[in-house]
Amino acid sequence: MIQALLLDMDDTLYEEAAYVRSGFHAVAETVAARFEGVGAEPLFEAMMAELAAHGRGKVFDVALAHAGIAATPALIADLVAAYRSHRPDIALWPGVGAALQDLARDYRLAIVTDGLGEMQRRKVEALGLAALVPEIVYCWELDAPKPDPAPYREALRRLKAAPAEALVIGDNPGHDMAAAAAIGCRSIRVASPRFVAQGDTQADCVVAGFTEIPNLLRSTANGGPTWLQRP
Repeated sequence: MIQALLLDMDDTLYEEAAYVRSGFHAVAETVAARFEGVGAEPLFEAMMAELAAHGRGKVFDVALAHAGIAATPALIADLVAAYRSHRPDIALWPGVGAALQDLARDYRLAIVTDGLGEMQRRKVEALGLAALVPEIVYCWELDAPKPDPAPYREALRRLKAAPAEALVIGDNPGHDMAAAAAIGCRSIRVASPRFVAQGDTQADCVVAGFTEIPNLLRSTANGGPTWLQRP
């Protein structure tokens, strides 16, 4: 019987792109405050355009060049720090807070989140997750980025659950589903456009959004889909 749920955070409980936009706004405002005559909004738009065209690699360098500012190593380091330390303007997907409260009535919950601890902790604070999920495991603080199974085993230890009693829920097949397979847990994939090309073969079940999960698990417990009862 499933007793514990191990939850991913980014793009499972909220839109990670919203965090990126929030960080870019913080960086743009930092530059505008430091250099007279530079507007924050054009810088933000330049960063978003570069991200869409070429990814994150040179986003700050390109935006600075757009404003006629030399991208010195010291300045880039300051902007990276501004991005990482800003207070994110983000929110849970609609209905996720209520879904977490619903799940907490029947299951023990832990979040297993990947990324720099400083940034992930600020996300948790901004999303109000500490009040909804009692255990949060920060993978990078264990020197074990996903799909390393160690953070999931730590979550199981904290929740006092065996792998057969736990379910991994996340959006990334190469991280969340791969880790679930490594530790012997079943899994639910929350569909994410970022990973649509990877297919669904690693997950036991796929849902369109996190808010579907309470009813899915409830229907399973009431004799519906039997995939959670497989050996």
